[in-house]
Amino acid sequence: MVTLSVLTVSMFKGGIQHRRVNRLVRCGLTLRVLFISAIAAATLATQSAPAFAAPNDGAVTGQVLNKTSGGGDTGGTSVLLIAFGRKEQAPLGQQTVQADASGRYTFTGVDRDPNNVYLTVARYQNVNYPSDTPFQLTDQSTTQADITVYDATTTDNSIQLESLNLLVMGADKGIVQCMEMGALINNSDRTFVTADPQDQQLANAIKFALPKGALSVQMQTGFSDQDVIPGVGGIQVTAPIPPGRHQFAMSFQLPYSGSNVDVSMQVPYPTSSFSMYLPDSGLALQGSPLQSGGPTQLGGQTYALYSASNVGKSTMIGGQLTGLGGATGIPTNQLALISLGVVLFVIGGGVLLFGGRLRRTPTGGLARPAVETEQERLELVVRMAALDERFAAGHVSQADYDVERERGRQRLRQLMLARRAEV
Repeated sequence: MVTLSVLTVSMFKGGIQHRRVNRLVRCGLTLRVLFISAIAAATLATQSAPAFAAPNDGAVTGQVLNKTSGGGDTGGTSVLLIAFGRKEQAPLGQQTVQADASGRYTFTGVDRDPNNVYLTVARYQNVNYPSDTPFQLTDQSTTQADITVYDATTTDNSIQLESLNLLVMGADKGIVQCMEMGALINNSDRTFVTADPQDQQLANAIKFALPKGALSVQMQTGFSDQDVIPGVGGIQVTAPIPPGRHQFAMSFQLPYSGSNVDVSMQVPYPTSSFSMYLPDSGLALQGSPLQSGGPTQLGGQTYALYSASNVGKSTMIGGQLTGLGGATGIPTNQLALISLGVVLFVIGGGVLLFGGRLRRTPTGGLARPAVETEQERLELVVRMAALDERFAAGHVSQADYDVERERGRQRLRQLMLARRAEV
């Protein structure tokens, strides 16, 4: 008899919000994106399915594959099968087995209820790795879900920043509102892990630089706030970093007095491109090695662009932000457009339609206002258009394009149905 354990994650119709980071199923935001996609896809695929008693004859097989050159044996690795409920919009429970000597595993007696969406997760060297995609057992009794894992390392020599963007959104009442976003790359075939997450001085976690005096740092996408600890010249993130590209975005505030403030920072890793965006509100950048790129559009707003390429590790970059005496804050109705612009920057070399902080259902269980539904629909249309452009330019593979396009289409259908219900 299998014991089920409910995960402490709460889901909403538009997505998923973690009440706390569940250490059993965390690896950046990959799992969150998969959970959202799984629930959304299953909801649309089975809306008209007839009710029937589902058999418990399902089986899930797979192999834990170590992709590190000369990596360790995966025999004995713990593998979880996690079930999510379409109707419940929440996790239902999990089963655990141990992989055999060759890393192979099998779950039997799995419920084939069309309400259930599954994901397998392997825990290897204290890091959790999910299978590539969620799945169901509605149309077949058996499925295979291999899981890729890597050996761990505490050395960050292979970490670099593909892009680092600093967006100044506006300034008002002694506070500059900023966003920092970009893409971090682990070029090795090992997962970077924090040496000692409990010791902030010796943690040697992933570093993110911030201007001196930055306050109220909040992760918007890519990592969890609960993985953030203080660091010299910025913050550190203790989440594991598997090989590959990892997008991120964070917001922060920068206090100032007078009419200028220093926005310089020391980049922690080699950085292929650095860009700073200043709103067209009288702000200027002085004493900076960055090159002016002229005006550019972001989220429907005009910004002055400053940039540099191939910035070396530990380089101080930025300058003095001047003209704050006459700067003003950004109207609330424009923040959504700027957030959209941020997402489009974050997907610079990839696709992330459903990442970031997802819209919450208003307290009390009330339906979302029609204006919010329409705003999300318009934003999604723009994101899908950006996806089409990146695919046409050859920056997105056919497989990734098909998956993300289908996710967007499904979410648009949900929004259209919600819109009709509001009429």
